[in-house]
Amino acid sequence: MTRRSKILSTVLLVLVLAVGSLAFALSHNSACGAAPATPDGVASMKAATYRCYGSPDVVKIETVAKPVPGDHGLLIRVHAASVNPLDWHFIRGEPYVIRAAMTGMGAPANVRLGTDFAGTVEAVGKLVTRFKPGDEVFGGGGGALAEYMTVPDSGAVVPKPADITFEQAAAVPVAAISALRALRRGNIQAGQKVLWGASPT
Repeated sequence: MTRRSKILSTVLLVLVLAVGSLAFALSHNSACGAAPATPDGVASMKAATYRCYGSPDVVKIETVAKPVPGDHGLLIRVHAASVNPLDWHFIRGEPYVIRAAMTGMGAPANVRLGTDFAGTVEAVGKLVTRFKPGDEVFGGGGGALAEYMTVPDSGAVVPKPADITFEQAAAVPVAAISALRALRRGNIQAGQKVLWGASPT
């Protein structure tokens, strides 16, 4: 075996070991942990949580600390939230790259579930000027499957139109973005007929 083939063999072995280690780290599921007790004197609320990856059985309704908005944040009282495939990917921790990019390796870093919401602004941070308490809003943010959530005032949150319900507004964000991307990718023009979400079976 030549020196060059030995070097290539060593490099290949190192790459295989590195890829194998990364695959194991990404796919490893930690055991579900118990919910910590809410400290005395801290306001609490109910929220859907997942403390490990797996089937829908890992989702629990727990009592957790009520969030507090930062200087640029909104505290939203959630009236409606929707569930979509993004939440399923979070619960499963799949595809595994989602763990490295968004959710955490062996267990979720943020245990609160839900993205799409509609609700009423309950409180605002001291530097917020775009919204005020009582405003009806909808959008996307982390931890929407709860009684309350916080979002930055510059985030994915907009006023809710008066002529739609909270339930209708909460069904829009991820689904609407997915539909818009499909329309743009397909270069759909006015007057054309489209079929969205079809399956060959």
